[in-house]
Amino acid sequence: MKLAHCTSGALFVEHLIAFAPVMYFFLATWQLIELCATDLIVRRAANAAVRAAAVVLPDDPNSFGRDNGINTYAGLRRDYVQRAAELVLLAAGNVEDNVTVDVSGTFSEHNLITVEVTARFRCTAAWLNIVCGGQPTRALTARSTYVYQGARFDYDSI
Repeated sequence: MKLAHCTSGALFVEHLIAFAPVMYFFLATWQLIELCATDLIVRRAANAAVRAAAVVLPDDPNSFGRDNGINTYAGLRRDYVQRAAELVLLAAGNVEDNVTVDVSGTFSEHNLITVEVTARFRCTAAWLNIVCGGQPTRALTARSTYVYQGARFDYDSI
């Protein structure tokens, strides 16, 4: 009957019961902060990519191996725009390498072009975390729009 009145392990059990939810919400909050910070970095990457597209797409074809692809999103021009987004995303250590950059719009003077950057955010302890819905990664997408100035001259005459 002495065991029925023994309270020597009660504090330890109470500590275990209280510690688990506190730790869970701490880790979930931490993951949410990481997700929000990475979302800001993805938005900045989209902005850098659209600015790069506005500069690179109408640039001199001699800079790109005489590709004759002025105002086209292909070849080296596409690689440079993609690289502009990837360089910004290096600031986020929890982004996977498979970043997609899509450029849309009319590539002529004074029209708007839009860049959409999609990156995969790696969730830590995803099986435990409600922020990522139990998935190992979560897609983050950002769009940015910029005025496309274009080139007002013919590069062949230079």
